[in-house]
Formats: sequence, C-alpha cells, structure tokens
Amino acid sequence: MMLRHIVSPEEEGLTLQQLLRGLMGLSGREAKTAKQQGAVTVDAAPFFANQPVRAGMTVEVCLGGYAPRASSPTASAPSAPNAAEAPAALVRVLFEDDALIAVHKPAMLQCHPSPSAPRGSDTLEGRVSALLGASVHPVHRLDAETTGIVLFAKLPYAQAHLQRQMQAGTFEKRYEAWAFGSPEPPAGEIDAPIARDTPESFTRVVRGDGQRAVTRYQTLAVHAFPGGVASRLSLFPMTGRTHQLRVHMAHIGCPLLGDTRYASGASKAVSQVLALSGHQLAAVSLSFLHPLTHQRMLISCPAVFSDRLAAWEEALSP
Repeated sequence: MMLRHIVSPEEEGLTLQQLLRGLMGLSGREAKTAKQQGAVTVDAAPFFANQPVRAGMTVEVCLGGYAPRASSPTASAPSAPNAAEAPAALVRVLFEDDALIAVHKPAMLQCHPSPSAPRGSDTLEGRVSALLGASVHPVHRLDAETTGIVLFAKLPYAQAHLQRQMQAGTFEKRYEAWAFGSPEPPAGEIDAPIARDTPESFTRVVRGDGQRAVTRYQTLAVHAFPGGVASRLSLFPMTGRTHQLRVHMAHIGCPLLGDTRYASGASKAVSQVLALSGHQLAAVSLSFLHPLTHQRMLISCPAVFSDRLAAWEEALSP
C-alpha cells in the first residue's frame, strides 16, 4: 500500500523528515523504519531525510503489502454464534478498503482480548482477523454489551493516524441509547470529571479528582409507561473516558435501561420488566479523516437494541 503526497508551494523548504513526521502523519518510528527499509522515495528516487523538498515533488512511502480481499461478506451473526466453526461468517462488514475495515459488533461480545477475554477467546478482533486472513489493529473499543460500529486498521500507520485524530478531537462518534427518565433540558452538555470508584474498582464515578469528561446529548423521543418515562437519546462523547456515557447519564438521573452497574432502583425495575440482558447503547456513526486520502469519512448504521425493547417501542408508537 502506497502513501503518496505532492509537495505544495507552502511546504517547500521543509526537510523530508519534517514532511514525513508532520503533514504525512508518520510517527518517528514509522518514518525511521520506512527510511531504513528503502520504502521512501522522492520523485521515484532515494532522498536524504535532512534534505529539503521542493514544490511539485512527489513523496511516496510504501506502508506494507496488505492483500485486500476480493469481496466483503456482510452476513449477520446468528443468534447463537459458534465462532470456532466459522468466525468469518459471523462478521457484518459496514465498510472496507485497503486501509480500514468497519464492522458491526453484536451485544455480549468482547472487542479484543482482555483479562475477561484471554487470548483464544471469541472476540470481535479475532473474527475480523479470521475474515481477512491477517491481523488487524483496533482503533477504538466498545463495552461487551454495547452494539454498533467498530473500526479496525489494517496497518499500524492507519491505526496511529486515527488515534491521533481522537486526541485532536477530529474523530467524532455518535451513539443512541435508551435511558430511564427524561433529561432536563432535553438537549445539553454534561461536563463532569470521571474517576475510578476505588483504585482497584472497574466502576467509575463522577468526582472532582477525576479526568475531565464531556458528553453532549439530544432527546429523540420520550415514551410514557406505568410508573415513569423512558427516553431515546443521541449521545456524543467529546472525550473518551471508560464508561463515560453510562456514568454521565446516571449522574443526571437518567441511567441507561438494562445497565446493572450504574442502575437506580427505578431503572432496574423497568429493565427487569422488559427482561433486558444488557445496557441499551449503540454506536451508530463514526466521522473521521481517512488516513490515506485525508477525506472526511462518515460510516453509519441503524441502532440495534433488545428485541423486547424494540417491540415495546413499536407498540407505543402512534
């Protein structure tokens, strides 16, 4: 796969190293490795790293030899998947090109190996790797119960480029969720720091000594039921703290339906009536700059919630 860049008049005078590390987005290690392997050329010829470039020159970096598949299966996972038998058939592909693959994660599946899903366990990363016949590099993750879009990079360069966008705030995510109650006001921003409950705990809390966390929300619909209301929301995490959306919604008195870790007594009662087996949160869109073309990308898919909740919503609709 080739990364190609034509030097602009404004870039004239930069050294090749500055161009690689700056506008072309390579890390120091990537630039050094590419130079050592002879994978960097300027106008199809070798070029010193400390040599200045001129406008109109074409800089090319060979990022690696990934062989793309001829087609992208889009089969949905069955209700009781057996990844050991046919992991590739369990992957629903939403987007794929030479650098990236975006897939839909079902509920109750870990994104990648972790203490709760050791190497060899059935994970989304393992299924995608089996589908491609090559290792992939996770760009971000979702909790096991969360459904929706997960993006993987096929090369470390693309992974690093996208993770730098997350740090810079140009990688945008949108979720939809079902929450107990109705936020007031119906749209707004939650700016509340998040910390571990205890040093050893995986549970997070809003606390003054935590890391800054910002979530924007918008109410899409409010449905009444005996004993209260529930809201369907759009959620936009402006930062990326663990359990951020779940913690923030519980903080304002609207815990996600099905969430046992951050539930209130009232939300837990409703979730039990609906027989919800996990929190009702879905990643529905990603927007970012493509690491090779630098064009703005938008990948989206409809929210997937519990069948019982979907049936309940349909029954309440006019």
